Amino acid sequence: MKWTESLSVGNDYIDEQHKEWIRRINDLLEAYNQKRGREKIEEAMQFVKEYTVTHFSAEEQLMQKYKYPEYTVHKQIHDNFVKEVNELDEKIKKEGPTLSNLMLVNKTLVDWVINHISKVDKKLGEHIRNQK
Repeated sequence: MKWTESLSVGNDYIDEQHKEWIRRINDLLEAYNQKRGREKIEEAMQFVKEYTVTHFSAEEQLMQKYKYPEYTVHKQIHDNFVKEVNELDEKIKKEGPTLSNLMLVNKTLVDWVINHISKVDKKLGEHIRNQK
């Protein structure tokens, strides 16, 4: 995956976090291509769990600061994703770093960029820009 300005929400801190998300996806994909994906899956999950706490908190603070009208819906999406990530992490702990779990982690991370960052966060960015 590649960062493009079309993914920008217009806040440097949030955009840098999104760039890091994409970098981590690419690292995991590269490890997978080099047959080292199983080694990287636990590292990736640790990053995702930490990221969701810090990044979602920062985004939610921005939503409140700029009185984002879709705050409740956006926060619920975050909460649901945290639950999904925790369930995935438990699955990996139980089953180990299997190929199917590696593929599931990749899919989850890529889907988040496609369905959340490029759509939901984009709307937040537009709202913030219109408030300035």
